[in-house]
Amino acid sequence: MNFLTLLIINRIGVTSGVIELRYGAVNDVPALVIEFYDENTGVDYILETMKLAEYSTIKESYVIGDINLKRIKNSKVADLAKKFLLEKGKNLEKDVVRRAKEFANEIKERSAISVKVIPEIEGEPEVLTEFGYNMWHARQSLLGVDDDY
Repeated sequence: MNFLTLLIINRIGVTSGVIELRYGAVNDVPALVIEFYDENTGVDYILETMKLAEYSTIKESYVIGDINLKRIKNSKVADLAKKFLLEKGKNLEKDVVRRAKEFANEIKERSAISVKVIPEIEGEPEVLTEFGYNMWHARQSLLGVDDDY
């Protein structure tokens, strides 16, 4: 764990927290996120992320099974991709919960903060069709958000 995270948690007076497991995204790639959250101060930190898709050099994109996540044409394929992602998340759940408990123990030992781990993955992975991605991109552009990467 990042020592700076522990230092910040101590400095702002966090006395307890919760470690949650949730589906999220890292650069538009579905992922599992281990997150520390303090209900009193509203402080949250992402402790670790695990990408659920693999990078395919042939397709030059992230894929799950044989589905290219950048080229999902319709909601039927998106639902299938979501099903694959949920399966992969279920397979990783035991390891992710173990990792979250390790983080909780480290925070308890090094910062003397009581930490509770919620041992279930919350939410579900988000998958965008090409239409959804184009609409998201248009909204970001209209808001003036620069997403060139």
